[in-house]
Amino acid sequence: MNKREAYATGFDNGSSIARTQVAEARPGTPCDKILEEVLETESDHFRQYSPFEFTASAINRSRNPEALWEAYERGVGAGARFILRRAGCRPGRNKPRQGK
Repeated sequence: MNKREAYATGFDNGSSIARTQVAEARPGTPCDKILEEVLETESDHFRQYSPFEFTASAINRSRNPEALWEAYERGVGAGARFILRRAGCRPGRNKPRQGK
């Protein structure tokens, strides 16, 4: 695995979790809270199950696992923010549009 692949995997995981969080959020939930929940779900829950163990193994076996973990985590945040922006939500600025 390389940095690009680690970032892309993180982006996919972050955006997938964000879709669920946005859909389940109560109307008026602050965007920062939704983003916090996405990142918490990814780090505290998502990483505990397969197939993530294959991703973790590939990252840890790489020549520079620290750089790949950083790329993965940047990707998670970017994917989550992408989905939040599509829902009309800007973390740090506003609440999502109602009904999204």
